[in-house]
Amino acid sequence: MEVLNLDKKESELVLLFSEEQIQNRVKELASRINSDFEMNETLHLICVLKGSSFFAIDLSRHLKIPVQMEFVRLSSYGNDQTSCGTVKSVDLTLPDLSDKNVLIVEDIIDTGHTAKFMRNYIMGQHKAKKVEFVTLLDKTCKREVDVKISYSGFPIDDKFVVGYGLDYLGYYRNLKYIGYFPQ
Repeated sequence: MEVLNLDKKESELVLLFSEEQIQNRVKELASRINSDFEMNETLHLICVLKGSSFFAIDLSRHLKIPVQMEFVRLSSYGNDQTSCGTVKSVDLTLPDLSDKNVLIVEDIIDTGHTAKFMRNYIMGQHKAKKVEFVTLLDKTCKREVDVKISYSGFPIDDKFVVGYGLDYLGYYRNLKYIGYFPQ
């Protein structure tokens, strides 16, 4: 039997955004997206795994426009808590997105390296008609590259957050809220 020995415990988490706050903001973002895109054109949601999966699924449930969902796996975290600045593609398998509307769904954008990589990849490899970003959390205080975020859920300062898809060593993704561990 595997014994779990995490140095950080859920009981130590400080609540940052409640489940209700998150769900209300997801609905608000979906409403804006619905009004910004043509109702008769498919929107291709590109969910960056694993962190944005909860957000992407909840967001898609509130979209009234035709949606197709795709998933990619990227990594830019060196020590599990901070971005190392280098984006590694784990799986970038996507259908042809030429002349399509694309919305890249991120859980958090901090340095901006992953977002820039994704935009350049989709524009360069797929020649998409439109590429926009939606992120649940926007950590502008850590931004190293210029990235245009069309839809931003919550601005946050420099905290390491977990819950609602965000993890620490693979744990805490399943929390319905977002919290952080005090220093």
